[in-house]
Amino acid sequence: MRGIGSENKTKRDEKKVDTPRARSRFGGFIATLILITATVGGGVLANTRPALAAVLFPQCPPVGIDTGCAVLIQFNADGSRVTLYDPSQLPFDGVEDTLVGVQNNSSSAVSSLALSGAGIFAFDSDGLCAPHPPTPTPAGCPYGPTGYEGRGSSTSVASTAPGGGDSFTITNVNNGTVHFSPAIPSGGSAYFSLEGTTASISVATKVIVNPPAQTLPVGSTVCVTATVTDQAGMPMPGVTVKFTVVGVGTGDTGISGSKVTGTNGTTPPFCYLSQSRLPGTSDAITAQAQTSTGTGPTGVGTVVFVLPVSTPGCEIKITGGGWITATNGDKSTFGGNAKIDGSNNVSGEETYQDHGPASPMDVKSIDILVIVCDPPDFTSAEIFGTATVDGSGSFDFHISVQDLNKTTTSPDTYWITVSNGYDSGRHNLEGGNIDIHQSL
Repeated sequence: MRGIGSENKTKRDEKKVDTPRARSRFGGFIATLILITATVGGGVLANTRPALAAVLFPQCPPVGIDTGCAVLIQFNADGSRVTLYDPSQLPFDGVEDTLVGVQNNSSSAVSSLALSGAGIFAFDSDGLCAPHPPTPTPAGCPYGPTGYEGRGSSTSVASTAPGGGDSFTITNVNNGTVHFSPAIPSGGSAYFSLEGTTASISVATKVIVNPPAQTLPVGSTVCVTATVTDQAGMPMPGVTVKFTVVGVGTGDTGISGSKVTGTNGTTPPFCYLSQSRLPGTSDAITAQAQTSTGTGPTGVGTVVFVLPVSTPGCEIKITGGGWITATNGDKSTFGGNAKIDGSNNVSGEETYQDHGPASPMDVKSIDILVIVCDPPDFTSAEIFGTATVDGSGSFDFHISVQDLNKTTTSPDTYWITVSNGYDSGRHNLEGGNIDIHQSL
């Protein structure tokens, strides 16, 4: 940032003209902007000063050597947000101050806008309401105590009438929030000024979820992070990111949480314990950067759940005519045995019958695929396999059992989930016994 002493101020005032020196200082950056700015009216924006009638972004009034906004932050009808540039608009003071406009094309009012950038809030008393030849100061100035405030309009054309509308909450010289009061209505606009060139102003434009794809055993704890970058691909700190989970066959739909990006633009891990029970189920995790309208850019990560790895030496026996009352209220009976030896050979068979009337069903295993125990106490186990239902088809199943009465007075429990949509829920045994032990 510039010095604010009288000598530096005099030198700065001398530079507030549209000189070749001022243009050359920003020529490389402007050339870059020409490459990344969208085409308008069928042609690429030219690096030339337009006539007043051809102002690209009239959401800002003429200030200093500028005839309109150098930067326009546009809220779109589909909820997205984009940052546009007019490379013909140099810093309005001929040095580094920038006119910024906001256009609201969404259906919701915009009440605030968080911004980050190197020194953009290091205000030094020469905002848009300070004298900047050759253009007179906007007629309604000042619009706020700093002189950097502008005001809003119900249309896309700047108003220079007296009155306020913008205010700032400054976190530090690099981070702050612009508030619009009243909020910018649909179809309306607002403007303000900031320190720094257009290259200094950062707006969240992209969210990347890491890792973008995962394969995990069913019932795993899932963790992801999100990285938020601006229009130049630079990381953005201090952005709140909301994570939302939508599950396919997992029961994870609706799990959500928020994290804030750090100095590297990346959030701490967002983690949750998946309720997945069957292989082949999946989750989609959406990470959305939060804006004043709650509709910032998003990224998506996916998780596919697969079979876990068996525990060698695990053996499960169900004896004594096991039965439970399932969640649907039906009496259900079951039996079976399953084991895995030291060479990872899996064997066994499982049966389950729901006696109705809510969901009568007869399940008989075809293959036992995986057995998982929890050493060293072996009080719980998981059995995965395929089975017929009512004598036909091939369905994935997952049985969870607990052998609690070996160490406590608590009853044993049983729970079966089948890929046809049946789920007994976990329930205490009302008959029979679960025995889980190590056979090695």
